[in-house]
Amino acid sequence: MQLERRQFLKILCAAMALGVVAPSVSAAMRFDYPERAVRSFLKIHFAGSRDFTARGLDKKERLFTRRFRDGLYKFFAKRSKATVSLPMVVDPFTGSQGASDYTVGKAKVRSEKAWVPVNFTDGRNSWTITYLLRNDQERNDDDWRIDDIEDVRAMLLSKVLKEQQ
Repeated sequence: MQLERRQFLKILCAAMALGVVAPSVSAAMRFDYPERAVRSFLKIHFAGSRDFTARGLDKKERLFTRRFRDGLYKFFAKRSKATVSLPMVVDPFTGSQGASDYTVGKAKVRSEKAWVPVNFTDGRNSWTITYLLRNDQERNDDDWRIDDIEDVRAMLLSKVLKEQQ
């Protein structure tokens, strides 16, 4: 009887110690995947302002790499000084102003880069935009962040914006 009690207490202590250590280990071992960043971005994008302006990037910019974010803000700064209006009639993040729904596809991952296809629809038509992501180590985390967007014609948003400046 005495031995069973000791064994029970030993198991109980081991379980309690594991309960104290396990949460800190699981918090440190958080795994990220590229589709999460795209889903988070699109959820915010569809819920809020879909304007292609610097103000329209509020709450979304944290999901961009520094390079992509800086490129967008440089574009907006130059466009604010321009006298001619921008001929852009689409939302470059979805490829259309009329996109009403989306489906995030499975990512292709190679090293610190990933390509995530997203199929958009407006009810009648559907098209695919590819989000290019990087495992952003500049912030000392391993979160995936959007680094560029490739439209249906395989044109990169960053390249198009540089040409428009």
